[in-house]
Amino acid sequence: MASALLQQLRLHPEPGSFANGPNGIKSNRDLDPVPFESDERKWTWPSLLGFWVAEAFSISMYQVASSSITKGLSPGLAILAVIVGHLLVCIPAMLNGYIGCIYGINFPVLMRSTFGIYGSKFAVFVRGVVACIWFGTQSFQGGQCVASMITAIWPSFKRFPNHIPASAHVTSAELLTFFLFIIIQLPLLWLHVSKLRFLFMAKTIIMPVFGMSLFIWALVAAKGFGPTFSKGTTIKDGTPVVVVFFQCVTTAIGPKATLALNMPDFTRYAKYPRQVFWTQAVGLCVLVTLCGILGITVTSAAQEVYGVLTWNPLQVSALWGNRAAQFFSSLCWAFAVIGTNISANSVSFSNDISLWFPSWINARRGAYICCVISVAATPWNIQYSAASFSAFLGGYSMFLGPIAGIMMADYWVLRKRHYNLSSFYRSPDIYTFFHGFNLRAFGAFTLAIAPNLAGLARATGQKSVPKGATYVYSLSWCIGTLVAFAAYYAFGKIWPMEDKFDESDVHVVEGEGSTRSYSDHEKGMTSSEKQTSF
Repeated sequence: MASALLQQLRLHPEPGSFANGPNGIKSNRDLDPVPFESDERKWTWPSLLGFWVAEAFSISMYQVASSSITKGLSPGLAILAVIVGHLLVCIPAMLNGYIGCIYGINFPVLMRSTFGIYGSKFAVFVRGVVACIWFGTQSFQGGQCVASMITAIWPSFKRFPNHIPASAHVTSAELLTFFLFIIIQLPLLWLHVSKLRFLFMAKTIIMPVFGMSLFIWALVAAKGFGPTFSKGTTIKDGTPVVVVFFQCVTTAIGPKATLALNMPDFTRYAKYPRQVFWTQAVGLCVLVTLCGILGITVTSAAQEVYGVLTWNPLQVSALWGNRAAQFFSSLCWAFAVIGTNISANSVSFSNDISLWFPSWINARRGAYICCVISVAATPWNIQYSAASFSAFLGGYSMFLGPIAGIMMADYWVLRKRHYNLSSFYRSPDIYTFFHGFNLRAFGAFTLAIAPNLAGLARATGQKSVPKGATYVYSLSWCIGTLVAFAAYYAFGKIWPMEDKFDESDVHVVEGEGSTRSYSDHEKGMTSSEKQTSF
């Protein structure tokens, strides 16, 4: 009986998968490449832009920008920090997203080309931990939305008895609504990533209308842009303005540092590679930045109108003194959190853990595991202040930047824009490297995080570390990305990697007995499709 149950739970690769061939390694449907002719390849530019709209309108993005105000930057400098951060993180998002579309593979499988068949588990572990923490953080924000909605209906909920000490940074009511929001998400975690475009489209319609309404309120209530943006830069702790500015740039990069890596998780379902490029640029640099500007505008307006400096949009809703407006604005923010949490966090983690346990965990099972583990992240400790939130974003960005640099150097420079797709699913093969580990990648990763370790120590409370380390740490993601790119390139030139490009071998499965050559695959479209791809 137990044996039969285990057999039912075991996952297997699709018929025709490379994993079924000679020297094939364990795989499953979610790890196998998505062929260009697959029914799942339905993502075109509206879906890709919808993805970024779904990402743009979230409490985290609102807080990332407005938290710059609480650090002392003027609204103008805060907006500039967001723009610079998004321009920088857009580069790996575009380049890595293109790879996912071309080969139909997700981020965990792609890591085999850089860190090795077994070393890739380290890279996805780093990204998976971040996804779990973010899932918990977003769910805690969603719980705050639920609390705001309940309070709008029953104001007495504000007097809900608390039995938790203040040092825990959470109350009994917040824990209750946190778990309520977790329960609300459970049915939606069943959605496969290829079906998420419908969720993105719904959010594309609802959130821009809500965001525009909030923006208009801020301008009208603060009597135009003048009073709202007239505040200057005031850094109270004596830190140079340029350092604070780059800290805010890194903070803006933080929420998208994971997406700069895992865009292949989504673009593997895109139909046209060229659309991946321009939709990433427009979506990340324009749409996401607009939400950041919204956060700065509303934060500044709330201070102007109510004399309260708050970086939480739910607190702004409470200041309105209108229970209906508070309820519906909180409902919109809750919907925004759900879309972001499912698309960016549960999908990422489920793909990562699937690489570790391909015979037992697929995207759906991984999503529920992510939900359970995220509770242990104690997200309330991250959310309780702007300083802790910024420290969290800067801390994990220093580990994700090096991976982005290694990915870009590997495909676009060292391997001259081609991979051997079948080798991703075989061992031994060219991506096995040294016993399954690419020592070049691990060396580059180590060198890239080294300059930021002292700054990380000071950011976590080690006062004995020189303050100058903070200045380096303010650019943790950029430094990590550039150092890793240069180091990996140098190692690849000094110690060349084995490569194999055989036109008869590099192909994509398009159903049993059907293949497409690499050149056709990279184009990804017929001549008639090219004319209508935009």
